[in-house]
Formats: sequence, C-alpha cells, structure tokens
Amino acid sequence: MLEITVDHGVALQKDGKVILLDPTRMPKRAPSVIIVSHGHSDHFSLKVLKAYPDVPKIMSRATHEIIDPNKKLRNIVYVEHGETIEVAGIEFSAYNAGHIIGSLQFSFNFDGKDFVFTGDFNLEKRLILKPAQILKGDVLIVDATYGSPRYVFPKRSDLYREIVAVAKRFFEEGSPIIFKGRRIGTAQELVALMNASVDVLPLVEEVVARHNSVYEMHGEWLGMYAYWNGQPPDMPLPIIAGLNSRTGGKIPKCICTGWVKGKLAFPLSSHADYDQIFRYIKESNASLVIPFCGFRKELADAVSRELGIEISYADKTRI
Repeated sequence: MLEITVDHGVALQKDGKVILLDPTRMPKRAPSVIIVSHGHSDHFSLKVLKAYPDVPKIMSRATHEIIDPNKKLRNIVYVEHGETIEVAGIEFSAYNAGHIIGSLQFSFNFDGKDFVFTGDFNLEKRLILKPAQILKGDVLIVDATYGSPRYVFPKRSDLYREIVAVAKRFFEEGSPIIFKGRRIGTAQELVALMNASVDVLPLVEEVVARHNSVYEMHGEWLGMYAYWNGQPPDMPLPIIAGLNSRTGGKIPKCICTGWVKGKLAFPLSSHADYDQIFRYIKESNASLVIPFCGFRKELADAVSRELGIEISYADKTRI
C-alpha cells in the first residue's frame, strides 16, 4: 500500500522507495529522491538537503541559485519547464508554476498512479512570469495556502491600478513611500509595476535587488531601478522593500501581501487565491486531492461539498 504523509513537506512511500517533496524538517525515512519546487524558505530546509549528500535533489537552476548561492549542495539534478527526467527509476516532468522565478510543479507516475504536485502556483496573468497550466492526474497534491473562501483576491488589473494611484499620490504630495512585499516574488512584481506605470526611477532595497538579478538572469526583465540605502531619499520616489524590512523609519509604508487589505495595504500575492485553487482542483480530473499546507480542512470541506471529489487533509493517507 502506498503511503502519503504530510508533515513539514510531503513524503510518498512504497516498498522502501521514498519521494520527498519540499521538506522543511528531517524526514522519518531516508528519501530516494528529493524535489524542491521553489526557493521560498517554507518549502525547503538546507539542513535536510545537506543531510543527504548522495540523494538526488531535483530543482530548477533558478531555485538552486536562490537557496544555495555558494553551490555547496551535492547531487543537484536540474530540470526546467517542459523537461522530463528519470531519477531513482521514476520519470518526473516539470512545468512552470507561475509563483516565483524558477518555481515548478511536477507530474510523475508512482505505483501505477499519476501524481501531480503543484508546489505554490499562480494561474493569473501578471506583469512578470507566465501563469501555471493546470495539470491532470489521478492524485493531486495541491497548495492550499489561501484555501479558505475568505481569500478571494481582486483582479490583478484592479490591484495594479490602485497601487499605482497610491504611488502617484505620494509623488504629487512630495513624499516617498515604501511598498513592502515578499522579497522573492511580490517585490519583483512591484519593481516591474513601478517601471511600467510611474515616470520616476524606483529605489530597491539591497536584499530585494539581489533576487532581482536572478529574475533578470533567467529572462525576466524588471526595468530600471537604483539601490536604496535605507535612508529617506532626497526626492519623493517609490521604494520597494522586503515584507519584513525594518528600514525606512517614518516613511509611509504600503503593505502588499495576500494576508492584508486596507487603505495602505493590498492583497497582491504570488500565490493562487481560493478561486484559483478551486479551479485547479476542478479541472485536474483528480480522483483524490491532498492539500499540503494552509487551510487544508476548509478546502477539503468545500471541495467535498461542492465537487464531490475525495479529498484528504489527514496527516497520513494510504491508497
């Protein structure tokens, strides 16, 4: 019997072979292969990756550059969108996930069943990155970060228009403003938005700029910007900083993340919202759905009630 465990990552185990997906804690069983879907720190653990130097670790080149810039990890197996590779006797096909640079979703056959692992994904057309395509399979292991009906985001075009209006208002008032977003993902989208919509050069916090270079290295042009030293600028320029940045003092701040909304806060996220997650599940043709993070129970209740699809939010599922 094949066993699927959701515990700080996802592990699929059958007859001693273990596929480990996005591990953030040491697994109970040694893996045969590890997949890292993307470079956000809640989807990998360097401690885990270093603990298995001889185990193949599948990821994109951009993801490797983000999580291991000094190239100390061993046995990295690169894969990019549209490619299929065989590792540990299993064929893995990789597809763009539309979340951050290098983010991938995977399909593979294990124990006679076709699996899809989305990682974090986004189906919406944005200024940067191509949207993910919906993959079909028997078992869907799906991101549920925003898997609650409370998290339905406005259209991207509406969010863009409102954010740009804030930037222009502060410029006209002669005041700089800091737009804060996750330093890999939303921050790069904000840089591209400012370049496309505001006739002044945006300033970018150094930690964001380091990741901008990875985007640009892999073909995502964000536009022009200057480094920000953390001090109030002489001109009323828009500033892009990381979500957890503590710099900027009394400069007004506009928060851009799916978790908030308000006068100076917009639900701009690189994740799929509830409607996108629901659409993915509906169109995947999966007979079993396993959410692996976020609002797992709320999503399971809604999918079971509205679609009649079997969905398991238990920590352990046997099929």
